[in-house]
Amino acid sequence: MYSETFFLVLAFILACNATTLRSLDSEWKLWKSNYEKKYTSQIDEEFRRKTWESNWKMVQEHNQLADQGKKSYWMKVNHFADKTEKELKSMSCFHPPASEERTFKNYQDRSYQPGPSNVDWRDEKCVTAVKDQGYCGSCWAFSTVGTIESRYCIKYGPLVELSEQQLVDCDSSNDGCCGGFPSSAFFHVTEYGMMKSSNYKYKGYATECRFKNSKALQLNASKSYDLIGEDNIASAVAFDGPLSVAFAVHTHFYFYDKGIYDEACAPAANHAILAVGYGSEEYEQYWIIKNSWGQYWGEKGYGKIRRNVNLCEIGDWGSAIDLI
Repeated sequence: MYSETFFLVLAFILACNATTLRSLDSEWKLWKSNYEKKYTSQIDEEFRRKTWESNWKMVQEHNQLADQGKKSYWMKVNHFADKTEKELKSMSCFHPPASEERTFKNYQDRSYQPGPSNVDWRDEKCVTAVKDQGYCGSCWAFSTVGTIESRYCIKYGPLVELSEQQLVDCDSSNDGCCGGFPSSAFFHVTEYGMMKSSNYKYKGYATECRFKNSKALQLNASKSYDLIGEDNIASAVAFDGPLSVAFAVHTHFYFYDKGIYDEACAPAANHAILAVGYGSEEYEQYWIIKNSWGQYWGEKGYGKIRRNVNLCEIGDWGSAIDLI
Protein backbone atom coordinates (compact mmCIF):
# COMPACT_ATOMS: atom_id res chain seq x y z
CA MET A 1 0.00 0.00 0.00
CA TYR A 2 2.80 2.39 0.94
CA SER A 3 4.65 1.64 -2.29
CA GLU A 4 1.54 2.26 -4.40
CA THR A 5 0.88 5.61 -2.71
CA PHE A 6 4.51 6.65 -3.18
CA PHE A 7 4.40 5.94 -6.91
CA LEU A 8 1.09 7.79 -7.29
CA VAL A 9 2.55 10.85 -5.59
CA LEU A 10 5.71 10.60 -7.69
CA ALA A 11 3.65 10.31 -10.88
CA PHE A 12 1.63 13.37 -9.86
CA ILE A 13 4.80 15.42 -9.20
CA LEU A 14 6.32 14.38 -12.53
CA ALA A 15 3.10 15.26 -14.35
CA CYS A 16 3.05 18.70 -12.68
CA ASN A 17 6.69 19.29 -13.58
CA ALA A 18 6.02 18.30 -17.18
CA THR A 19 3.05 20.68 -17.33
CA THR A 20 5.13 23.50 -15.86
CA LEU A 21 7.92 22.83 -18.35
CA ARG A 22 5.50 22.90 -21.29
CA SER A 23 4.04 26.16 -19.97
CA LEU A 24 7.51 27.68 -19.62
CA ASP A 25 8.40 26.50 -23.12
CA SER A 26 5.37 28.35 -24.47
CA GLU A 27 6.14 31.49 -22.46
CA TRP A 28 9.78 31.41 -23.55
CA LYS A 29 8.82 31.18 -27.23
CA LEU A 30 6.26 33.97 -26.85
CA TRP A 31 8.75 36.16 -24.97
CA LYS A 32 11.40 35.68 -27.68
CA SER A 33 8.86 36.58 -30.33
CA ASN A 34 7.56 39.66 -28.49
CA TYR A 35 11.03 41.06 -27.91
CA GLU A 36 12.54 39.82 -31.20
CA LYS A 37 15.26 37.85 -29.44
CA LYS A 38 17.64 35.74 -31.52
CA TYR A 39 20.76 33.92 -30.36
CA THR A 40 23.96 33.00 -32.15
CA SER A 41 24.11 29.35 -31.03
CA GLN A 42 22.22 26.63 -29.22
CA ILE A 43 24.62 26.93 -26.29
CA ASP A 44 23.95 30.66 -26.05
CA GLU A 45 20.18 30.12 -26.19
CA GLU A 46 20.33 27.48 -23.47
CA PHE A 47 22.28 29.86 -21.25
CA ARG A 48 19.83 32.68 -21.94
CA ARG A 49 16.87 30.39 -21.30
CA LYS A 50 18.31 29.41 -17.91
CA THR A 51 18.85 33.09 -17.02
CA TRP A 52 15.35 33.94 -18.23
CA GLU A 53 13.81 31.19 -16.08
CA SER A 54 15.59 32.53 -13.00
CA ASN A 55 14.31 36.06 -13.64
CA TRP A 56 10.85 34.72 -14.51
CA LYS A 57 10.69 32.97 -11.13
CA MET A 58 11.83 36.11 -9.31
CA VAL A 59 9.12 38.17 -11.00
CA GLN A 60 6.36 35.64 -10.25
CA GLU A 61 7.32 35.40 -6.57
CA HIS A 62 7.48 39.17 -6.22
CA ASN A 63 4.12 39.74 -7.94
CA GLN A 64 2.41 37.20 -5.69
CA LEU A 65 3.44 39.38 -2.75
CA ALA A 66 2.34 42.53 -4.60
CA ASP A 67 -1.08 40.98 -5.29
CA GLN A 68 -1.37 40.31 -1.55
CA GLY A 69 -0.60 43.95 -0.76
CA LYS A 70 2.82 43.12 0.67
CA LYS A 71 4.70 45.04 -2.03
CA SER A 72 3.97 48.49 -3.43
CA TYR A 73 4.96 47.76 -7.01
CA TRP A 74 4.81 45.00 -9.61
CA MET A 75 7.50 43.54 -11.84
CA LYS A 76 7.37 42.08 -15.34
CA VAL A 77 9.40 39.75 -17.54
CA ASN A 78 10.58 42.45 -19.94
CA HIS A 79 13.40 42.77 -22.49
CA PHE A 80 16.06 42.48 -19.76
CA ALA A 81 14.90 39.02 -18.67
CA ASP A 82 17.66 37.07 -20.45
CA LYS A 83 20.42 39.18 -18.88
CA THR A 84 22.40 38.11 -15.84
CA GLU A 85 22.75 40.30 -12.78
CA LYS A 86 26.39 40.92 -13.73
CA GLU A 87 25.39 42.06 -17.21
CA LEU A 88 22.75 44.40 -15.86
CA LYS A 89 25.21 45.91 -13.39
CA SER A 90 27.63 46.53 -16.26
CA MET A 91 25.12 49.02 -17.71
CA SER A 92 26.03 51.50 -14.96
CA CYS A 93 26.53 54.87 -16.63
CA PHE A 94 26.63 57.58 -13.96
CA HIS A 95 30.04 58.99 -13.06
CA PRO A 96 29.69 61.79 -10.50
CA PRO A 97 32.55 64.20 -9.77
CA ALA A 98 34.09 64.75 -6.39
CA SER A 99 31.72 66.58 -4.04
CA GLU A 100 34.01 69.62 -3.83
CA GLU A 101 33.64 70.14 -7.59
CA ARG A 102 29.87 70.55 -7.42
CA THR A 103 28.05 73.89 -7.36
CA PHE A 104 24.82 73.61 -5.39
CA LYS A 105 21.68 75.69 -5.72
CA ASN A 106 19.24 75.89 -2.81
CA TYR A 107 15.59 76.25 -3.74
CA GLN A 108 14.30 76.29 -0.19
CA ASP A 109 15.04 80.01 0.02
CA ARG A 110 12.94 80.85 -3.04
CA SER A 111 9.77 82.85 -2.39
CA TYR A 112 7.58 80.33 -4.20
CA GLN A 113 8.15 77.54 -1.68
CA PRO A 114 6.29 75.26 -1.25
CA GLY A 115 5.18 74.06 -4.67
CA PRO A 116 1.95 72.43 -5.84
CA SER A 117 1.01 69.03 -4.40
CA ASN A 118 1.06 67.38 -7.83
CA VAL A 119 3.13 68.14 -10.94
CA ASP A 120 3.33 66.28 -14.25
CA TRP A 121 4.93 68.07 -17.19
CA ARG A 122 3.55 65.46 -19.60
CA ASP A 123 0.20 67.19 -19.14
CA GLU A 124 1.72 70.35 -20.59
CA LYS A 125 3.02 68.46 -23.65
CA CYS A 126 6.59 69.40 -22.73
CA VAL A 127 8.15 65.95 -22.47
CA THR A 128 9.43 64.16 -25.57
CA ALA A 129 8.71 60.50 -26.39
CA VAL A 130 10.43 57.76 -24.39
CA LYS A 131 13.79 56.76 -25.88
CA ASP A 132 16.07 53.75 -25.54
CA GLN A 133 19.78 54.03 -24.78
CA GLY A 134 20.31 50.35 -25.61
CA TYR A 135 23.41 48.79 -24.06
CA CYS A 136 25.43 51.99 -24.39
CA GLY A 137 26.08 53.58 -20.97
CA SER A 138 24.65 56.90 -22.09
CA CYS A 139 21.93 57.51 -19.50
CA TRP A 140 23.74 60.74 -18.56
CA ALA A 141 23.24 62.03 -22.13
CA PHE A 142 19.55 61.09 -22.19
CA SER A 143 18.75 62.78 -18.88
CA THR A 144 20.73 65.87 -19.95
CA VAL A 145 18.93 66.10 -23.29
CA GLY A 146 15.57 65.38 -21.65
CA THR A 147 16.09 68.31 -19.29
CA ILE A 148 16.92 70.67 -22.14
CA GLU A 149 14.09 69.47 -24.39
CA SER A 150 11.49 70.08 -21.69
CA ARG A 151 12.85 73.37 -20.45
CA TYR A 152 13.19 74.70 -24.01
CA CYS A 153 9.53 73.81 -24.56
CA ILE A 154 8.46 75.47 -21.31
CA LYS A 155 10.46 78.62 -22.07
CA TYR A 156 9.88 79.07 -25.81
CA GLY A 157 6.96 76.87 -26.85
CA PRO A 158 8.01 74.18 -29.35
CA LEU A 159 8.89 70.66 -28.20
CA VAL A 160 12.02 69.67 -30.13
CA GLU A 161 13.82 66.32 -29.97
CA LEU A 162 17.55 66.85 -29.52
CA SER A 163 20.56 64.60 -30.08
CA GLU A 164 21.96 62.35 -27.37
CA GLN A 165 24.44 61.03 -29.92
CA GLN A 166 26.05 64.46 -30.12
CA LEU A 167 26.95 64.23 -26.44
CA VAL A 168 28.12 60.62 -26.73
CA ASP A 169 30.43 61.51 -29.64
CA CYS A 170 31.49 65.09 -28.95
CA ASP A 171 31.45 65.81 -25.20
CA SER A 172 35.09 65.23 -24.24
CA SER A 173 34.37 65.90 -20.56
CA ASN A 174 32.39 62.64 -20.39
CA ASP A 175 33.06 59.08 -21.53
CA GLY A 176 30.44 58.34 -24.17
CA CYS A 177 29.05 54.83 -23.76
CA CYS A 178 31.27 54.31 -20.71
CA GLY A 179 29.35 56.81 -18.59
CA GLY A 180 29.24 60.47 -17.68
CA PHE A 181 27.70 63.19 -15.53
CA PRO A 182 24.86 65.54 -16.59
CA SER A 183 26.36 68.68 -15.03
CA SER A 184 29.48 68.26 -17.19
CA ALA A 185 27.30 67.71 -20.25
CA PHE A 186 25.43 70.95 -19.60
CA PHE A 187 28.71 72.87 -20.00
CA HIS A 188 29.18 71.31 -23.45
CA VAL A 189 25.62 72.22 -24.42
CA THR A 190 25.99 75.82 -23.22
CA GLU A 191 29.16 76.27 -25.28
CA TYR A 192 28.18 74.54 -28.52
CA GLY A 193 24.38 74.28 -28.62
CA MET A 194 22.44 71.15 -29.59
CA MET A 195 21.65 69.51 -32.90
CA LYS A 196 18.24 67.95 -33.45
CA SER A 197 18.04 64.18 -33.23
CA SER A 198 16.77 64.08 -36.82
CA ASN A 199 20.08 65.61 -37.94
CA TYR A 200 22.29 63.57 -35.60
CA LYS A 201 20.58 60.25 -34.98
CA TYR A 202 21.25 57.99 -32.04
CA LYS A 203 23.28 54.86 -32.83
CA GLY A 204 23.82 53.28 -29.43
CA TYR A 205 27.61 53.33 -29.73
CA ALA A 206 30.28 56.01 -29.95
CA THR A 207 31.45 57.32 -33.33
CA GLU A 208 33.53 60.27 -34.48
CA CYS A 209 32.08 63.68 -33.68
CA ARG A 210 29.87 64.91 -36.52
CA PHE A 211 28.65 68.14 -34.91
CA LYS A 212 27.72 70.94 -37.33
CA ASN A 213 27.37 74.40 -35.86
CA SER A 214 25.20 75.52 -38.78
CA LYS A 215 22.54 72.97 -37.77
CA ALA A 216 22.76 73.50 -34.01
CA LEU A 217 20.08 75.03 -31.86
CA GLN A 218 21.83 77.71 -29.81
CA LEU A 219 20.72 77.86 -26.19
CA ASN A 220 20.72 81.01 -24.10
CA ALA A 221 21.62 79.56 -20.72
CA SER A 222 22.36 81.63 -17.63
CA LYS A 223 23.89 78.72 -15.74
CA SER A 224 23.87 75.01 -15.02
CA TYR A 225 23.90 73.74 -11.47
CA ASP A 226 23.40 70.81 -9.12
CA LEU A 227 20.68 70.40 -6.51
CA ILE A 228 20.71 68.37 -3.33
CA GLY A 229 17.66 67.48 -1.26
CA GLU A 230 14.28 66.25 -2.45
CA ASP A 231 12.53 69.47 -1.40
CA ASN A 232 14.88 71.51 -3.58
CA ILE A 233 14.52 69.11 -6.50
CA ALA A 234 10.72 69.12 -6.20
CA SER A 235 10.64 72.92 -6.26
CA ALA A 236 12.89 73.03 -9.30
CA VAL A 237 10.68 70.49 -11.09
CA ALA A 238 7.50 72.39 -10.18
CA PHE A 239 8.62 75.88 -11.14
CA ASP A 240 11.38 75.40 -13.72
CA GLY A 241 10.68 72.03 -15.31
CA PRO A 242 12.00 68.46 -15.53
CA LEU A 243 15.57 67.80 -14.51
CA SER A 244 18.14 65.03 -14.30
CA VAL A 245 18.38 62.98 -11.13
CA ALA A 246 20.62 60.06 -10.24
CA PHE A 247 19.47 56.71 -8.92
CA ALA A 248 21.21 53.72 -7.34
CA VAL A 249 19.70 51.00 -9.52
CA HIS A 250 19.31 47.51 -8.06
CA THR A 251 18.58 44.50 -10.27
CA HIS A 252 14.90 44.57 -9.25
CA PHE A 253 14.47 48.02 -10.80
CA TYR A 254 15.25 46.65 -14.27
CA PHE A 255 12.07 44.57 -14.06
CA TYR A 256 9.78 47.31 -12.70
CA ASP A 257 6.28 47.28 -14.19
CA LYS A 258 3.92 49.55 -12.25
CA GLY A 259 3.21 50.89 -8.78
CA ILE A 260 5.55 52.85 -6.50
CA TYR A 261 9.07 51.45 -6.35
CA ASP A 262 10.34 51.53 -2.77
CA GLU A 263 12.67 48.60 -2.39
CA ALA A 264 16.27 47.57 -3.01
CA CYS A 265 19.05 49.94 -4.05
CA ALA A 266 22.61 49.61 -5.30
CA PRO A 267 25.40 50.74 -2.92
CA ALA A 268 25.82 54.02 -4.85
CA ALA A 269 24.17 56.04 -7.63
CA ASN A 270 24.82 54.41 -11.01
CA HIS A 271 22.08 55.66 -13.33
CA ALA A 272 20.63 59.01 -14.47
CA ILE A 273 16.91 59.50 -15.16
CA LEU A 274 14.57 62.43 -15.79
CA ALA A 275 12.22 63.66 -13.07
CA VAL A 276 9.14 64.94 -14.92
CA GLY A 277 6.86 65.42 -11.91
CA TYR A 278 5.65 64.13 -8.58
CA GLY A 279 2.42 63.23 -6.80
CA SER A 280 0.85 61.00 -4.14
CA GLU A 281 -1.42 57.97 -3.83
CA GLU A 282 -3.12 57.04 -0.57
CA TYR A 283 -0.69 59.23 1.39
CA GLU A 284 2.32 57.68 -0.39
CA GLN A 285 4.40 60.36 -2.10
CA TYR A 286 6.29 59.54 -5.30
CA TRP A 287 8.41 60.90 -8.11
CA ILE A 288 7.32 60.50 -11.73
CA ILE A 289 10.38 59.60 -13.75
CA LYS A 290 11.10 59.09 -17.44
CA ASN A 291 13.68 56.37 -18.03
CA SER A 292 15.86 55.73 -21.11
CA TRP A 293 15.26 51.98 -21.35
CA GLY A 294 12.55 52.10 -24.00
CA GLN A 295 8.78 51.65 -23.79
CA TYR A 296 9.00 48.01 -22.73
CA TRP A 297 10.24 49.11 -19.32
CA GLY A 298 7.79 50.24 -16.64
CA GLU A 299 4.61 52.05 -17.64
CA LYS A 300 5.57 52.62 -21.28
CA GLY A 301 8.95 53.95 -20.21
CA TYR A 302 7.82 55.85 -17.10
CA GLY A 303 7.90 54.89 -13.44
CA LYS A 304 7.05 56.02 -9.92
CA ILE A 305 9.63 56.08 -7.13
CA ARG A 306 8.90 56.69 -3.46
CA ARG A 307 9.60 60.31 -2.54
CA ASN A 308 10.89 62.12 0.55
CA VAL A 309 12.89 59.18 1.91
CA ASN A 310 15.88 59.79 -0.40
CA LEU A 311 15.36 56.33 -1.86
CA CYS A 312 18.45 55.09 -3.71
CA GLU A 313 20.11 58.53 -3.39
CA ILE A 314 17.56 60.18 -5.68
CA GLY A 315 17.78 63.39 -3.64
CA ASP A 316 21.57 63.65 -3.78
CA TRP A 317 22.24 64.29 -7.46
CA GLY A 318 19.85 66.68 -9.17
CA SER A 319 21.27 68.55 -12.19
CA ALA A 320 19.68 71.27 -14.32
CA ILE A 321 20.19 74.25 -16.60
CA ASP A 322 18.45 77.65 -16.60
CA LEU A 323 17.42 78.98 -20.00
CA ILE A 324 16.84 82.71 -20.48
